[in-house]
Amino acid sequence: MKYNAYLLVFCMLLLSSCFKDKGNYDYTDINDITIGDKGFAADTIYNVRANVDRLTITPELNFSLDPEEKGSYKYEWVAVGTQKYPGERFVLGNERNLDCIITLPAEAFTLYLKITDQNTNVVFSKSVELNVSTSYTKGWILACEDDAGNVRVDMLSISRDTLHLKNILTNSSNVPHKDINLIWVDNSPELYEEQVYVCTAHNTFRYGRDEFDQPTELTIFDPDQKGYRNNIVITDIQKLKDKRGMFLADGKAYVLSSSNEGEFGNPVSYYEEESGYKYFNIGDKIACNRSGEDISAAVIDQFILYNTDDKRFTYLRTLANSMKDMADSDSDNTFSWNTKKDFAPDGLDFVTTINSLFGSGQSATLLKNPVDGKLYLYTYTITRTGGSATKGGKYMVSGATNIDQSELFSLTNRQGYLIYAAGNTLYGYNFRNGSAAVELRSFPGEKITAIFNDIISDQKDQDFFYIATYKEGQENGGTLRKYQVIDSADKIEIIDQEMWGDFSRIKNIAFKQF
Repeated sequence: MKYNAYLLVFCMLLLSSCFKDKGNYDYTDINDITIGDKGFAADTIYNVRANVDRLTITPELNFSLDPEEKGSYKYEWVAVGTQKYPGERFVLGNERNLDCIITLPAEAFTLYLKITDQNTNVVFSKSVELNVSTSYTKGWILACEDDAGNVRVDMLSISRDTLHLKNILTNSSNVPHKDINLIWVDNSPELYEEQVYVCTAHNTFRYGRDEFDQPTELTIFDPDQKGYRNNIVITDIQKLKDKRGMFLADGKAYVLSSSNEGEFGNPVSYYEEESGYKYFNIGDKIACNRSGEDISAAVIDQFILYNTDDKRFTYLRTLANSMKDMADSDSDNTFSWNTKKDFAPDGLDFVTTINSLFGSGQSATLLKNPVDGKLYLYTYTITRTGGSATKGGKYMVSGATNIDQSELFSLTNRQGYLIYAAGNTLYGYNFRNGSAAVELRSFPGEKITAIFNDIISDQKDQDFFYIATYKEGQENGGTLRKYQVIDSADKIEIIDQEMWGDFSRIKNIAFKQF
């Protein structure tokens, strides 16, 4: 009986609610806007260069209640930063179709199309990936000069197709540069500013890496003057991955790190003695090992230099503040790190040092006997153990035509051949078997002004190298040529790859990838 009573009460309440419900059940259909896959497919990624590329997207739209699109709609194309500018919004347009030159900063964006039906204020959207680089993001930086020594820095941008960008410092700086000898780019992804170094025979400036702007003149501590000074002349810079690096200035070695902000402290080219620091002069190139740099977190971040005062090899260990001499072991009889032992009493004079990817990152130092003028090539590979290197060999350079007239050298990556230039002729020399040098190319009416063996770019395993030539007296008589070495242990051959012209005299080349 109790159950029936409950049921009766429930039915009466239900009937009562039915009588009281006098609502209006006339519904209005919503104008559903569908954004199709055209331009927004799941695998679509737009890669564009700021201030160069035009981005055009014509979306497929379907308006369920307005197929002729006569209604009132608000369109908005918005790029939202994801890495350097996370969450920051950049409006690209307010039209149905997007058609604009991209002026965004270099960044990875999510690009949204937002459509608002202004009758109902309902918003519909769809997104796609957008990667923006600048013209300066990736390519070859070329340090050039005219016949008067005035500097012009150009770039072969390869972010997408190849662009020849001229005078890239002109619009960002009124700083005059003359007699350039080196340009270098810090490609470490952890750092974002002041990482392009323009080094001349008079001073060194550091520029912003993205826009080549805001130059800062560098200063160093000079132990001879016992104070800081500018007008520094840098001859080489080496840095491995994101580790601290080294640069050579006015015959001394200095540590390069992200904590340096325009001033560099005491040089590291000294020995600690009881009486204090004993500074010494060094050759103008740094030996380092770049092999495994991209695949190993534990890069070989130590450097070997040549002490030109004592005529011996010396090294800087990881995180050390001073240098130590390379030590011979009892089993090391290939050569002595102290050249006064092999060539008493004067030792050998420094000519140059070259780095390669051959033989797990072999370096070679070319030395000259001041007594008879003979040249010797010492090869070695820097290892992970502090202060050690695997000796290769000591080779007397004979049969290398006109090598005494050369200041431009390179080592090939696969066979470790010596490439050098004298005047307008490019030579290849297999110093290990003592054969005569091979004439690889000759450029009548021109002079070879720079050589760069590619041990840095993403093509470094393909054994490419670049040379620059110049026709004297022509304003834009400079040419850059790219070659590939044929992988052969029997002979030295190179294949022509690409050629670019319309440069001033190219003095130095650097690769930029950020």
